[in-house]
Amino acid sequence: MRVFLDRAQRSMRGAAHATRAASLVLGVLAAGSASASAVQIEARTEAQAYQIRAWRGTTPDDVVLLPRRRIVQYLGLNAFELVTGQDLGFESSLRLFADFGLPHGEASKVDGLRSEDADLMYAYARYSTGGFEGKLGRQLYIDSMDIMAFDGLRLRYMSRFGVGAEAYGGLWVKGAGFLSSSVYGPDGTRDSDSRRLDQGVVGADSSLGSLEPVFGAKLLMGNLKGFSGSLGVRKAVTDGKTDLERAGLEFRYARGLGVNALAGVDFDLLQMKLAQARAQVRWDREVYALSAEALRFSPVFSSDSIWYYFAFAPRDEARLRADFYPVGPLRYYIQALASLYHTNINSTLGIASQVNEPGAPGSKNVGGSVGASLRRGGLRSALDLTYRTGFGGSQLWVDLTGGYSFDQGLLDLDGRLSVAHVDDEFNPQLRGNFFGVQAWASRALSRTTRASLVVEENVNPFSKPDTKVFLLIDLKANL
Repeated sequence: MRVFLDRAQRSMRGAAHATRAASLVLGVLAAGSASASAVQIEARTEAQAYQIRAWRGTTPDDVVLLPRRRIVQYLGLNAFELVTGQDLGFESSLRLFADFGLPHGEASKVDGLRSEDADLMYAYARYSTGGFEGKLGRQLYIDSMDIMAFDGLRLRYMSRFGVGAEAYGGLWVKGAGFLSSSVYGPDGTRDSDSRRLDQGVVGADSSLGSLEPVFGAKLLMGNLKGFSGSLGVRKAVTDGKTDLERAGLEFRYARGLGVNALAGVDFDLLQMKLAQARAQVRWDREVYALSAEALRFSPVFSSDSIWYYFAFAPRDEARLRADFYPVGPLRYYIQALASLYHTNINSTLGIASQVNEPGAPGSKNVGGSVGASLRRGGLRSALDLTYRTGFGGSQLWVDLTGGYSFDQGLLDLDGRLSVAHVDDEFNPQLRGNFFGVQAWASRALSRTTRASLVVEENVNPFSKPDTKVFLLIDLKANL
């Protein structure tokens, strides 16, 4: 316990030092900027208590739970209009954490695992004028291809005619970098192979911890009579070899009531295969909406990962949905689902006979869902029912959510109840009834401070009771 307290004190001292540093920066910005400038500071402190089910070397009757006892501090500093009349600003987010349930000795045995550390999630300067926008620093980039973070420069220009272009480049943020998190890094690879290199393990890769340049470009089309979209490419290089190379296309047509459509394609230029895709056509009216949608899902890995070549198992899905908005607080929907799994199973494995034997469902899975939602004053509630059968077995899911806001939103209470019956024909550990319940209470302590408590309990025949507790304190101040 004393070790936990000492580490908690060190973590809190680190958070306090970060807060004092931010306060100093705030003072400098406030003192040296014109009256038109605005500064915003955001802080979140999280206390997390839960456990992770160990999947190796355990059975349903011999469950091993790995404890997580974490203190996490998020600190954000944002400044706007640093020069009067100019759209010049700065945005940042820093995360500090300490895990009391993970001793340093145990963390050192797992690649990329840390007992305590600091991650700079993003920190960039932004300038905009006319149709031009530039960002410099660590920034997040989100599109149809992926979500990533990179340290570098992004330039974007949109003409008054509704067409434009953007280009970006820098170093991909990976766990091996300075104050870096692997959250937005390539999947399926270690942050570093330093431990295995020190041990002389055959096949250890010294390039995993090296810098990885990433760059890309896009052609843009703004809102031209309801049409908008983009066409772009992205490439990343590590140790002189291409690690990722993709092309993405996004399209949207929206004019309010009537026909609306969207489409997105993510194409892998290394394997010359379609990775992700989505196409939707929707007919919107005042009291109802009809939509048809086709999707493709597949794992997205770095080419450094062995899974990139051996875990390519895409799934195609089709959805038909109808939404109803009658007069009153109730809303309804009904949806039909059909999936096709492209799973190339080794014919020598026993599971192959279950998939290919006569009368088996093959790789098809069908089902549907229905639901209703209610909003009246401070009350909100929703009920969803989903059933699927075919490839992989049958599943029945029931989700009930509800909440109420008191004192003009100063106090919020929310809850969720989930019940599922799963009968997986391939995995005996995924058979039976699964239950989950969550309660969330949030209270505004002042105009700038809010505290929240989240408690979650999950019960199932495999991992036994699983309890999670989260305490959050949010602070937001504008100067």
